[in-house]
Amino acid sequence: MRLYTRTGDEGTTYCAALKKRVSKSHPLIEVVGTLDEAESALGLAQSLLPQDMEGLSRDLEWCQNLLFRVGFTLAGKKCISEEDVERLEGLSDRYSEGLEPLFVLHGGHPASAALSLARAVVRRLERNLVRAVESGAPVAERDLVLRVVNRLSDALYAMAMHVNHSRGITPARAGCD
Repeated sequence: MRLYTRTGDEGTTYCAALKKRVSKSHPLIEVVGTLDEAESALGLAQSLLPQDMEGLSRDLEWCQNLLFRVGFTLAGKKCISEEDVERLEGLSDRYSEGLEPLFVLHGGHPASAALSLARAVVRRLERNLVRAVESGAPVAERDLVLRVVNRLSDALYAMAMHVNHSRGITPARAGCD
């Protein structure tokens, strides 16, 4: 099997949501690309987790799969539900338990830093989704997709803080004195 098709050499690609070829700069293609970046960033974070954090590793794998399911949903096959929103809220609650949500400088443990980067990519995904909606692009299950993506960024923030806390790392506070 060849990995290349040559069909995108002139700057177009197939958009499943529109069922036609579009420019690679189309807002929906930006969303799909950012989904891919976010899923990759989660894979990096997972690879940096300490070995004793199997539960968090499984949760990150679930989040990676969730991003694929968001992509399928955007293509017209509903693969996400309110249960996903609830699970993400549960992850946020569990990983932030006992921690003060502070404005902190991201870093500390490498897995925490990678989770912070993944969260930033997910927030860009959210902005790209909103931009696609505002441009008039058809975003299937728009409200649910936006809730899922918004909750995912919250969960990733909590996970990043949890990793640092579990390793006794207190990140520097950010702010204006």
